[in-house]
Amino acid sequence: MVQIGLVMALNAGLMFSFALHLQSGLGRDALHAGLLFAPAALALGAVGLNWRRMTERWHAALVPSGFVIAGSACVLCGLLLRDGGSGGAWLYAAMAAAGLGVGFAYSPNLTRALGSVPAQDAADASGLLVTVTQLGQLVGIATLGTLYLNRVSYYARSGSAGAHASALGVWVTAVALAGTALLGALAGASHRR
Repeated sequence: MVQIGLVMALNAGLMFSFALHLQSGLGRDALHAGLLFAPAALALGAVGLNWRRMTERWHAALVPSGFVIAGSACVLCGLLLRDGGSGGAWLYAAMAAAGLGVGFAYSPNLTRALGSVPAQDAADASGLLVTVTQLGQLVGIATLGTLYLNRVSYYARSGSAGAHASALGVWVTAVALAGTALLGALAGASHRR
């Protein structure tokens, strides 16, 4: 459940800070900012619906691999946006990769968490899962949103305050995803025993 909360925190926090950067920092309208997240949503949905079709021996590696893919995509997003640039088409590809990674990190984790729950406890487990997911999103938005807004005001003296703040949020997210990938690998190893 901890990993589920972490992946939702990182996903929601990064989307929130990116939306702030795209609209406030780069002057994009809400439609353009929202469309940037479409590739991530499509990739996450496709993985969530199809990851079980992969060879079962790969299932244990999906969670840590997903975190590595999402972290790498975050680094790419940070590099694309670091100097106040728009990122172009590569930003859409990076967002699709982030969605792919989050899908691999979230969906198998969800199955693992709920797969061992006895039927009589299913309602309680479902409620706990929803609570952890929403709490993770709340913590992620509060943490990365605060980091972004704090850094924007700190870097306001330079012309690319939003780029600096957004890049910092991306790097923090990438490091957190790397740590969570390690947790995923350890959880997968203990689950196999």
